Amino acid sequence: MTEGPEKPRHIDGRINRIGTDDLIKAFGSPAGDLAGLRAFVGEQLRRPAWPLPEWAEATRATPDAVLAAAAPLLDGVNVTGRGLGRSQLYGFHYLGWLAPGVQAWLLTGDERYLQAFEKHLDQWVEHRDSVTGEWPGLDAIWYSLGTWARCRSLLPTLEVLTSSPLSDRVWGRLVATLVGGARWSYDEHDVFRHGNWQLVCATELLHLSAVLPSLVESEAWAERARQRIEEHLLLDIYPDGGHYERSPGYHRMVLTALQTAARIDPAVAAHPRFAAMHTWMCELVSSGGWLPHLQDSGIEWPAASLLRGSYLLNDPVFARVAAQWMSQSELAAEVATFPARPEREERWLSPGAVPELPQATVLPESGYTILRSPELRAVINHGPHIEHQLESHSHRAVLDLVLDGWQQPLLWEAGGPPSYDDPGYLTWYQSGRGHNTILVDDQELSTDRSVDVDPLVDANVLAVFSGRHHGNGIEQTRTIALVRESPSYVVVTDHAPDTHTFRACWHALHPWREVGQLAYDASAPNGPGLLLIDAGDATQVELTEGVARHPVLERRTAEYGPLHSLTVTRSTAGFTTVLVPHAGAEPAAVSVDRVDGELVVALDETVDRIGRSTWTRTVDGQLTWATGWRVRTLPGLLRATDNVDVLARPTGDTLRFEITCSGRCGLWIRAHGEIRLNGMLIDAIVEDEWAHLTLPYAGAWTVDGVRYE
Repeated sequence: MTEGPEKPRHIDGRINRIGTDDLIKAFGSPAGDLAGLRAFVGEQLRRPAWPLPEWAEATRATPDAVLAAAAPLLDGVNVTGRGLGRSQLYGFHYLGWLAPGVQAWLLTGDERYLQAFEKHLDQWVEHRDSVTGEWPGLDAIWYSLGTWARCRSLLPTLEVLTSSPLSDRVWGRLVATLVGGARWSYDEHDVFRHGNWQLVCATELLHLSAVLPSLVESEAWAERARQRIEEHLLLDIYPDGGHYERSPGYHRMVLTALQTAARIDPAVAAHPRFAAMHTWMCELVSSGGWLPHLQDSGIEWPAASLLRGSYLLNDPVFARVAAQWMSQSELAAEVATFPARPEREERWLSPGAVPELPQATVLPESGYTILRSPELRAVINHGPHIEHQLESHSHRAVLDLVLDGWQQPLLWEAGGPPSYDDPGYLTWYQSGRGHNTILVDDQELSTDRSVDVDPLVDANVLAVFSGRHHGNGIEQTRTIALVRESPSYVVVTDHAPDTHTFRACWHALHPWREVGQLAYDASAPNGPGLLLIDAGDATQVELTEGVARHPVLERRTAEYGPLHSLTVTRSTAGFTTVLVPHAGAEPAAVSVDRVDGELVVALDETVDRIGRSTWTRTVDGQLTWATGWRVRTLPGLLRATDNVDVLARPTGDTLRFEITCSGRCGLWIRAHGEIRLNGMLIDAIVEDEWAHLTLPYAGAWTVDGVRYE
């Protein structure tokens, strides 16, 4: 038997050939015919998690999108999906295209939509078992995502269709389709399996058992569903709140399914990982309200999901975050779709301030680090390759990054494809060449990446991320430093041993234009933009064009458009790349030089001197601050007996040091009057204007009174 991504085929008559007698028996034989069963179910039926009548009332004033989705039903749809691509065929049989018929009927009262729904569902049941999928061992109809998606779309319609003019015959076929899917899911998911397929399938198994409790198998379905959901919350949701597959799109898909489960079972809402999944999106969402399209994801707009999470958790934090990107009318319309909860005191819409995000966030299990400044944000990928039962959603890149500012992507990547049937899926969207990374000999990154990330350095004015990997067979290191104080920018440093063909790939939504030697700018007509300066010797630079989604802020959607690529090629992997964002259409004057082994970046009157582990900023020739990480010396300012992280700032004619050490540590600083350690006056030994003092144990310390001229 062909081995497939799920169990060997277990489709029989109790799943795909449920007749009237079988359907009546499934409910315990409460009636003698289909009309009697329909009446019985109408009395026993419980409301779905997200009822359609509330949705219809909230949507009635803005029906255009629903009517557009329902319009093909009036003309006729080929219910077999014949001619669609390999993956698209499976997605077609989720029947997402069918539910708008019911929705349009509810909004307009026009029975043409209901009749079109009836005709197409009837035809689909007649022809579904003639459909053959191209994935070995995976039935196009009866598999995890198919049974989940059809239940998600069709189960909410039972509440309104059971008392509608829909014929008894097609009503019975609708219920039989749901029952058959639940039976298949119950048989398939008798043991835990990683990934989104099983988890979302379990949530709809729970949903169906709650809506149709009079089904004989309902209790067993609910028990198994709860068991799988509990296991996934523990094993498939990371402690940092991310979903196992590390994709914002699949994370949101799974969270939406869990939100349905949380409406039914309070234990799901009470689980700490459920709330953490919402926090994860808050950490990754941009100032424009979108999540970047990492690891096969589309561009996700999480505001509505966060609002629903606030409702379920009865916690106002996520609603306040969501309200940043929703108008009052949009928010009110969304809230109107939520069923009333008279048993509790509603706190989730209470007004208040939006929580301020930290300057940096590390999501250790998900493998993302987010660095923030007032103008700029960097999202760095350092996670593992994650397996999948069909195709992995992990892209062939690591230590890559994207940048955004002023609500727009500045440094971007290929992201997820329009369809997994797209011919460029593996060669562009998943490939390293569609990411901001270093390619080696044009090979694809191994799934065994051996990623190692250093503890994040955060000196307030500056954050430094460092990591290394062996995914190309050699050790490649990358350091990403973001300076937060204006002018804010990023310096990316890459190293690898030996001689190879190394290609540094950089991507932006707008064309790169040469503005100087190894200097290129990519800007929107009215801004914002990004200036890229390669600080190495003259070399080959290639400009090409690919494709990626672009966020469309005013409609909270995304459209495919050009992705402009800049590739710098060298035989040795010594790349230093300066990335300077700007709000307008033109970049400021920036120069980058090497002086005495340091990188010197000048932006108008601001001059930064950047060493291997130090960064010093002067403005108009005066020191603004100096910082070092894992250093024993800050030249002319400090010496230490062990590695420390240090930030020095002038305060009048003295300096204030902020120092973090990992253990007892001696310091030498230039003396100038009183020396205070954590605000306490100390008697330091002074030799040749240098005072010696001791930091007695590990921790964060301040030293004031240091001489500065």
